[in-house]
Amino acid sequence: MENKFNIDGNFWVNKDTKGFIGKGRVELLKNIQIYGSISKAAKQMKMSYKAAWDSVDIMNKLSKEPLVTKITGGVGGGGTVITTYAKEIINAYDELRNLHETYLKNMSSLFDGLVINLKNEKPVFSKLEGKITNILSKNETCEIEITLASEQKLITIVSTEFLEKRELTLQKYVKLLIETSSIVITKSVNSNSARNSLKGIIEKINDDGINTFLSIRCGEKNLIDAKITNSSYKNLEIKINDTIFAQFKAYNINII
Repeated sequence: MENKFNIDGNFWVNKDTKGFIGKGRVELLKNIQIYGSISKAAKQMKMSYKAAWDSVDIMNKLSKEPLVTKITGGVGGGGTVITTYAKEIINAYDELRNLHETYLKNMSSLFDGLVINLKNEKPVFSKLEGKITNILSKNETCEIEITLASEQKLITIVSTEFLEKRELTLQKYVKLLIETSSIVITKSVNSNSARNSLKGIIEKINDDGINTFLSIRCGEKNLIDAKITNSSYKNLEIKINDTIFAQFKAYNINII
C-alpha cells in the first residue's frame, strides 16, 4: 500500500483572544437545536452537563447576541433553543470548515510530494559501531575519538551535558548514525573541512538516473551508505571494488 500522509487539524474562532467557537461547540449547538435541552445534547455527545453548560455560558457572554436561550411555558412546556444568530454562526463556521478541510487536503498532497518515499530510497542513515578511545574537553563541548573495528578513527563533537547524561567514557562501545546525504565521496583524501575520512571498497552501486547510491565496506563490521548525484558518479568514474574515501564532518555523526 502506498504510504500517504494526512495533515489533520481543527480551528477555533476567537473573540478578544478568548476561544469563542470551534468544532465541538458547533456540534453542541446543533444538538441543542435537535433535542431542545442542554442536558440531552450533552448526553448525546458524552459530555458532562457542567461542561456543556459552561460552553454555552462562554459563547453567550462572548457573543454580541445570545446563541442559546430558554423558553418557558406554552404548549410544548418550554425548553432550550438556539437563536437565529446562533444558526448564522453555525452556517458561517461550517463554510469556513469546508474551506479549511480543502486546504488541509492540499497541504497533505504537498507534504506527500516533499517527503522521501523510503521504499524507493536507500537507507537514510549509515549505522556504525566503535569504541571510545579519546575524549578531549573544550569548555562546554567535547571531542570524542571513536575507533572502528577496522582501526580507522572518527571524531565527533558533543556537549559536556550529553557526555555526562549518556555516561560516555573511555573504552565504551557506542553505536553511530551518519546521514547518508552528508557523506562526500572522493577517490583520494581531499583537504577540506571534513574531520572524518573513511577508506573503503565499493560493494554495491544503484544508479536511478538522478541519484546514485553506494554501499562502501569500511572494514569487516562497518558499511557506509552514501548518496551522490548521477553527474558526480559519472565524473568520479567509480565501479565495484574501487577504493574510495567517504568524508563527513564531526557534526554529521550522531551517537545513539
